Amino acid sequence: MRVSSLSIRLLMLLAISASTIRAYGAEGQAYARLRVDSDPPGADVVIVAELGKTPLVNEFVVPGMYKIELRHESGYLTAVEDLTLRADQQAVVSRRLQKPPLFTKRRQIQLALGAGAVCGFAYAVYEQGERSAFRQKHYFAKEASSAEGDEFSAKAAEYLEISKDAELKRTLALIGAGILSVALQVTIFIW
Repeated sequence: MRVSSLSIRLLMLLAISASTIRAYGAEGQAYARLRVDSDPPGADVVIVAELGKTPLVNEFVVPGMYKIELRHESGYLTAVEDLTLRADQQAVVSRRLQKPPLFTKRRQIQLALGAGAVCGFAYAVYEQGERSAFRQKHYFAKEASSAEGDEFSAKAAEYLEISKDAELKRTLALIGAGILSVALQVTIFIW
């Protein structure tokens, strides 16, 4: 069977047309090529919709300006890059994804509020112990003053004053710790 030069020309024209359609699309529009890599791999590539996971190669992207987002499920921060794609050119995006910082301002505030609340409650417990100790000394001095005279009566009054001071300090410490505890809860659940 003999192939004519016309048939060869037709076959070549079809091959060129097929590659042209592949490179320019059915509407005759030229496409850009996009390659996206991330470290670690497996990040979702989002332009307008999710395109796939890295490493990603797409040879049929309409030229234009895009905002590309790389979102990783393993707790990495989202990486955003503005990109201009031109027809018949390849753009490469390669990003190393970052973990969020351990101590953000929000976490630092939460830690400070929590530490303040714990210290307030601990101080209140200490002052409660002081109050109880001086209250007992007051009762013993009062009992002794009725048996032995004025010297123990003055001590009983002094111990009573100290126990009242300890009670006031304990109450203020509990109020302060309660306020700090509420502020901590607000930062955790609302902020």
